[in-house]
Amino acid sequence: MAGTSDMTRFLVLLGAGLFAAGCGSHRPAAEIERGQQAVVAALDSWKANDPPAKLKALSDPVEFSEELRATYALTDYTLGRVDSSDRDVIRYAVSLKLKDKKGKVSEREVVYAVALKTPVVVARDPYY
Repeated sequence: MAGTSDMTRFLVLLGAGLFAAGCGSHRPAAEIERGQQAVVAALDSWKANDPPAKLKALSDPVEFSEELRATYALTDYTLGRVDSSDRDVIRYAVSLKLKDKKGKVSEREVVYAVALKTPVVVARDPYY
């Protein structure tokens, strides 16, 4: 009988966990994709050392201000986890590979908060 009680508790906890995991995101996949495209455009622009005005000329304009850009070149990046639980922004975790003006290479984990406005605003989230 103890086994049945343990199994019931497990199923209740599993169900609660699945419910909690699914409740945070009520955003359509198209919004998450639009935000990701803005992050990729912003980072590709930084990597290519394009002027910020080029992002504003896209068919879906992007506003991107990154203070690291003044002192680091972006050599590569990897997109990570997406958090769409906030109603105001979608957060994208990114691993950046940077090179400073002296040629020293470093890596930094950052989170970009994306507001789906016109233009789409991509900014580093100061809380992550």
